Amino acid sequence: MTTTLLPLPREDVVAALGDALPIPATASVLRVDPAAGVTDGAVIISLDPSRPGALWWLIDGVVPPQAAGPVDEGLADLIPGSVLEVPPPPDREPEPPYTIH
Repeated sequence: MTTTLLPLPREDVVAALGDALPIPATASVLRVDPAAGVTDGAVIISLDPSRPGALWWLIDGVVPPQAAGPVDEGLADLIPGSVLEVPPPPDREPEPPYTIH
């Protein structure tokens, strides 16, 4: 397996992500270690050297949800030094008490 971080201009990443931006506050994202030196670009993961890999867009140091697949612990395991950030569940408004007439 190989993982490659490819720096790209931020505006190119924004254009590629299109409707996936802005990142919803309820979305899980993968924060890539800043020591990797790439904050905007692509993460390319190839599990088999004889086949092309999957490409994930990286913006502002995070991999947001996108068509390449789920942003989860499995993806975090494939990107060294990355951390999955899962938002807390939203606070639910308490349901009003039921009134019987």
